[in-house]
Amino acid sequence: MALTIYGSARSRTMRTLWTAAELGLSYTHIPLAFDDPALKAAPFLRVNPAGSVPAIVDGDFALPESLAINLYLTKKYGRGGAEPLYPATVEGEAEVWRWTLWAQGHLEQWLQQDRAVRELLSTAGDGPARLVAKAMAVLETALASGQWLAASHFSVADLNVAAVLSPSRAAHVDFTNYPSAREWLTRCYARPAAIAARQQASEM
Repeated sequence: MALTIYGSARSRTMRTLWTAAELGLSYTHIPLAFDDPALKAAPFLRVNPAGSVPAIVDGDFALPESLAINLYLTKKYGRGGAEPLYPATVEGEAEVWRWTLWAQGHLEQWLQQDRAVRELLSTAGDGPARLVAKAMAVLETALASGQWLAASHFSVADLNVAAVLSPSRAAHVDFTNYPSAREWLTRCYARPAAIAARQQASEM
């Protein structure tokens, strides 16, 4: 069935494009910017009632929200091979969910660079920085004992957390006390699929 990915590569859609590249999927890309009027028109609102990107249509199934899309795509298409992106066991699946939810709940909200959120965070004093440091300490502890988060190899857990800790956001984090996390993030973004997805953004 045909896969369509909606959203500019300069948005959180980059996460979905990275996942599709890791999986070797063929797809149609409709690079709508975050402020494109098409997002508020009826055809797109049937795909995502929130009127935001990214979103996908996979056959007859529509799904918004980048991290949920990544979990869906890797569970459907990424369970094979010697180093599957999605785990085969319930326990492995729980670890993938755990790290994905952790990244969204403990890191993303404090690292966002969207103008409105950045302005809001600027009024919160050093609270956001302290919360980022606390989360980064958790990540550092996990990676100090292994190269990857939820398996002995790169998985969608690593992809989702690294996507939240994107290069533009990581530039605002002092990694002095998190060497294992810094090395892990470098490995994630050195993957050919990550390079290809970021290249799409630079070409827009």
